[in-house]
Amino acid sequence: MKRSDHGFTLLELMIVIAVLVIIAAIAIPNLLISLNGGREAAAIGSMRTLSTAAEQYRLRQGSYPSDLEDLAAVDPALVDSELANGLRNGYNFQLSGQQSTFDCFADPISENGSRFFFVDETGVIRQSDSGTAGPGDHPVG
Repeated sequence: MKRSDHGFTLLELMIVIAVLVIIAAIAIPNLLISLNGGREAAAIGSMRTLSTAAEQYRLRQGSYPSDLEDLAAVDPALVDSELANGLRNGYNFQLSGQQSTFDCFADPISENGSRFFFVDETGVIRQSDSGTAGPGDHPVG
């Protein structure tokens, strides 16, 4: 009986698998950090959009919107239907307004290292690492 020399030994396959596992252990946490940073950047952009839309609404209607749906109800709509529903890119957005003031919050759906954001009629976006952000928190910088 003649032995074939084609193929890989079990030891060679185990070494290749071990190298792949080490590479994955290094790459996956960096990927998750990048995804989280992208979600935060998108949330900050949405907060800017909501702040600008609330000001445009005030200029047109004479008062700030009472909620997100008000921003989509005007013609033309100031925000798209996805943002008006309050959910975008892993963040939950809430807006409440009165005659001369509004507060808007962006809270992450999953709190795995994500920051919380806040903006009001001043237009300054503020952040918190440990819970819902408010007017006393540090500005995004």
